[in-house]
Amino acid sequence: MNVEKNEVTAPEEIRKEIVNLLHVYFGYFDNIEFNDKDYNFFGLHGVLGPRELTYLTYMLEMRYDIQFNMKEYDEPEFYSLNGLSEIIARMLTEKY
Repeated sequence: MNVEKNEVTAPEEIRKEIVNLLHVYFGYFDNIEFNDKDYNFFGLHGVLGPRELTYLTYMLEMRYDIQFNMKEYDEPEFYSLNGLSEIIARMLTEKY
């Protein structure tokens, strides 16, 4: 289910999709609330390990038909819900 060229995807919608992926594919996140938009995946809670982050980024690349590169991985914002949502929205805007 890739994003269509004419679709405009807001960061908030992307954020909801990320939270959904975390709940569906990584069941042990069910007890964590993702209310903080700047919640860091590697922060105090250590929510994602390297393997889970790799899976998450792969799923997002497939969902949104994008390709993350070192530029995105190097951005500190990449590791938070809000930041990752903004990066994807920016990539989609640049793509279309």
